[in-house]
Amino acid sequence: MASHVPMAPGLPQMLKAGMKYFSGLQETLFSNLMACKVLMRCLRTCYGPLGHNKLVVNHLGKTFHSSHAATILRELELENPVAYLLRSAAETQEEETGDGTNFVVLLAGALLENAEKLLRSGLPVVHIRAGYDMACKEVLRLLPGLVCFTLKNPHNLEEVQWVLQTIMGSKIFGCQKFLSRLVATACISVLPRDHSAFNPDLIHVFKVPGGGILDSHVLEGMIISTEPEGIIKRVEGARVAAYCCPFGLSRLQAKNTVVFERAAELKNFSRAEENLIVQQVLGLAKAGVNVLVVGGKVDEWALFHADRYKIMVVRLTSRVELQRLCKTVGATVLLKASLPSPEDIGHCYRVYTTEIGSTTVVVFSQHGTTCPLATVVLRGATSAMLHCLEEAIRDGVHAYKALGTDARLLPGAGATEMALSVRLSTLGMYYPGSEQYGILEFSQALKSLPATLADNSGLPVNEVMAKMEVQHQLGLQNTGIMLGVEEAATMDATKEGVLDPFLVKCRGILLATQIAVTLLGVNEVMVAKKSGGPKPRGENPNWDQEPDALD
Repeated sequence: MASHVPMAPGLPQMLKAGMKYFSGLQETLFSNLMACKVLMRCLRTCYGPLGHNKLVVNHLGKTFHSSHAATILRELELENPVAYLLRSAAETQEEETGDGTNFVVLLAGALLENAEKLLRSGLPVVHIRAGYDMACKEVLRLLPGLVCFTLKNPHNLEEVQWVLQTIMGSKIFGCQKFLSRLVATACISVLPRDHSAFNPDLIHVFKVPGGGILDSHVLEGMIISTEPEGIIKRVEGARVAAYCCPFGLSRLQAKNTVVFERAAELKNFSRAEENLIVQQVLGLAKAGVNVLVVGGKVDEWALFHADRYKIMVVRLTSRVELQRLCKTVGATVLLKASLPSPEDIGHCYRVYTTEIGSTTVVVFSQHGTTCPLATVVLRGATSAMLHCLEEAIRDGVHAYKALGTDARLLPGAGATEMALSVRLSTLGMYYPGSEQYGILEFSQALKSLPATLADNSGLPVNEVMAKMEVQHQLGLQNTGIMLGVEEAATMDATKEGVLDPFLVKCRGILLATQIAVTLLGVNEVMVAKKSGGPKPRGENPNWDQEPDALD
């Protein structure tokens, strides 16, 4: 990609004076830059909606097939501490905004790659860092002027779907309209009417192998991959009681032997326990409970009486699922087998057993009623496809949360990066100090992002970049790259609905600049000696000088 980026003005004159060559400790900086460039080049082909996938095998032997930069970085084992810092910056971007991970890595890598040219040309590190800081401040000042749209109503399904199409398309291109509608429906269903803070944890993803992507749907409620314990399979207007203890009488772990002397003793044996179970189940039925969720074992005798009184019994082995279910139906988890109060009983529109594909599930549906939790049921042919769909759904949900913090949107398809690059280039040409080289290289680093987007899409990079730059110089700041065509073509990103969240782009630029400036200030990597006892005889060269442990 470096061949598509012109050299900054002034560098040829500096090169005539002679290149600088470094050795020893001074070469440490360039070895660190090389590690970051290798990581950046690995993820460069994943950028954009038509980016390529990577097949990653982690240390446990698990295989991941994905173009999601956050997943790839999470599964890699990085030995170089500088590359590890670059991954930390990308993880910070993922935690804050849920998107733009690859953007941070590529921009930081391009800044470090361009800084290496300046260092080789003899420009001091101090001037490069100062130029990058100045360019970052100017970019953050110019960025609000590029805002082209603002999300006005987060409860409007059509408007939210239109905004989320770009984010979903960058993960699963071709199905962005369908997936963005799924995410918009799920997010709006759990968003409070007072527009208070949106919680992404309220969106649960349930993956079912088989079928196609278009078979996916949103359920207002929760799905549990299990079967009811008894014969009751469907309840309308459910009143739910939840316990985190076993259902039935507790049994002693010790084994013992009972000796009966008369037939009456055998007849009356365990009658008291049976009466207690009957009273417990009858009390639940009188309280109006018709669905019982337990977190422990279910006694067979208790289950018999539950079926007798038409009470569905569902057993959950996960405490997290039990808490999520209680949040869905509005129930309170009870610690012991006592009768619930009316405030502890949850309500559900319908609880029923069904099959999705070949998986038997219990559905707690709140269709048509207020539901604090929504489930996105994903269908796909392979587990790799389901994993990619889950990543796209998670990114869309976090993007919706970011829009709740800042509803401003910027033109996508490389339009924002090119607009900032053109304006920074003008600033750098007329800046009198040595920092101008850092500003100009920052401009070229921003320009490398739309160039990467065009390259991954199979377009002629030089022709596309030339067209975009000319139109931006004429004042058309929303001009972006048109994907899905064989020839070099541009478009108005705002009219086509290709938009990026302002918060994602702003924090991505800030993080990339900070990590680049920080890494340029590292001149030596000091690694502590690994701890441990004495080495075996064959590995320790000083074994003969060490005292014998047996003496």
